[in-house]
Amino acid sequence: MSSFFTLPASQRKRKREDRVAAPGSKKRSVAANRGSDEESSRRKSQKDDESISGSDSEDVEEDISESEVSGDESSESDEGETAAERRLKLAERYLENLKEQVDEAGFDAADLDRDLIAERLKEDVDEAKGRVFRQIASQLDFAGATHTFFRADTLSTTSVAVHPPYVYTVSKDRVLIKWELVTPLEYDNSKANGINGSTESPRIHRKKPKNLKYVKGLQKVPGSKERQGHTGRILAVAVSPSGKYVATGGEDKKLIIWDAETLTPMKSFTQHRDAVSGLSFTRHISSNTSGEQLFSGSFDRTIKTWSLSAGGHAYVETLFGHQDNVSAVASMMTDQCVSVGARDRSARLWKVVDETQLVFRGESSKKDEYQNNSIDCVAVIPPQHFVTGSDAGSLSLWSIHKKKPLYTIPLAHGLDPVPPPEELSPETDRETATHNARFLRPTPRWITALATVPGTDIVLSGSWDGFIRAWRVSEDKKMLYPLGPVGVGNKSSPPTPSHQLSQSLNSTINGHTQPNDSHPAPVATATSTTESEPEPLLKGVVNDIAVFERRPDFPSKSASSSSSTGKKLPPNAREKKGLCIVAALGKEHRFGRWNCFAKSQYRGPSSQGRNGAVVFEVDFRE
Repeated sequence: MSSFFTLPASQRKRKREDRVAAPGSKKRSVAANRGSDEESSRRKSQKDDESISGSDSEDVEEDISESEVSGDESSESDEGETAAERRLKLAERYLENLKEQVDEAGFDAADLDRDLIAERLKEDVDEAKGRVFRQIASQLDFAGATHTFFRADTLSTTSVAVHPPYVYTVSKDRVLIKWELVTPLEYDNSKANGINGSTESPRIHRKKPKNLKYVKGLQKVPGSKERQGHTGRILAVAVSPSGKYVATGGEDKKLIIWDAETLTPMKSFTQHRDAVSGLSFTRHISSNTSGEQLFSGSFDRTIKTWSLSAGGHAYVETLFGHQDNVSAVASMMTDQCVSVGARDRSARLWKVVDETQLVFRGESSKKDEYQNNSIDCVAVIPPQHFVTGSDAGSLSLWSIHKKKPLYTIPLAHGLDPVPPPEELSPETDRETATHNARFLRPTPRWITALATVPGTDIVLSGSWDGFIRAWRVSEDKKMLYPLGPVGVGNKSSPPTPSHQLSQSLNSTINGHTQPNDSHPAPVATATSTTESEPEPLLKGVVNDIAVFERRPDFPSKSASSSSSTGKKLPPNAREKKGLCIVAALGKEHRFGRWNCFAKSQYRGPSSQGRNGAVVFEVDFRE
């Protein structure tokens, strides 16, 4: 074949336009002689090129002849078989070889399990980093969720952390408890005949979580003469993604790292100068540290980062910026976290590697009837969104690219009614007592706890209205929609929630970022309890919420499947898919001794709070 290098020189060179004849000169004869020399050299090079191209063409012809011969031989061997038929034959031979290998070596279920686990881990990483956003809120039956209370003889439960199947709770009387959750099961009737001879599913009796380990106060540490533990109220708890470490922080200014298996204190840090109010682990190991990354917030207005590993636990860095107590902190992703600063009414995104922070102001508009005095709760929706809750009862959705909230739901948990006059005034005359209380108005219920399920559109909030309320994030992540209370127990027609629209308050509460007219924002009614509302499920303040999604692999590839607890299940049983929500309850708020229920006798005996925790199991709709 001819190419650029085999073409004659006359074709390779750019053709030049004929030169305009130069004016006559005395050296015309010299120019003519020079032109004749160039013409002779051009003819000589052309002959050389032709000889070279001729040799190349001969080689090509020889190659073609050889390929024709080989082609004839292959065609004779395959007896006229086409290319598609040859590929099919090779594929069949490959499958036969694989079958022979499986018959000789046997089927390895462990390899398959490892592949499934690796695939699941990859999905979790994608969801945590925001690569996947699943719309599952509409598929979950929040109204029909089942619930179970569990408690120990402790004071108010202040915080809760979950690493399936274990739950860790802390309380104001310096108690740390490790619980084991009960795995909800469902049965396949088609496989029951081979076991019991009947097609009826075994009756499932719901059981409370099992108390595995209980520690209180100072503990003896092997190999050390000093006793380690908390000497003040424990306010926060967090468990590492690997499940090896449990971190607790309290009013004694201590951050203590515990061994999750035995609840033995491993290390006590005293770098904070005030109470440790919030803890959060990153979901993945940081590339800049040698272990798992932990963020801690404190009343000393700082946030500190820590590195936990088998080789040792170490303090890393301190972040400054808040102008008031840091009430909550949540990890956005590796080397990034979001914190809220209570009465400075700001949320801050911290980028540890870049040594920068983004400030988001949560001031209310002057048109709002109830002003935000503090922002107390925060939960993240990786990689670019988060939600906050304030003492005015407003629930706000934020983006890291905007300084103002994208969407705000005021009075998300409703209002507390004004107590009767006899409860407010010592006056015996009812008219006088009523006159003295004429300027009082209902007070909003604070947002005391927030939680999200990373990679999904679910947001959960808690207060002291007796319910955990579920919210759905829109597909474009610009709006929030109410899904109602969790576990109201009426699947067909759920009762009217306390945050339904009220025409009387809708005209006054319009200062927040409002949606369009087709999707009005929910506004609380002036009264918190009506005859249409059910009896509150949760008697107390929801101090913390932890949630995880149950996503078992079913049908099981092995003969005897196992649950998340590691225990073998019956052959016809599988773990239910859904959400598991664990909430910490108390008669008092975790930061103070506000007896919200002990002093509310006018609400009736059912209003008395209780200390402990509750588990909700939310199933997918059939």
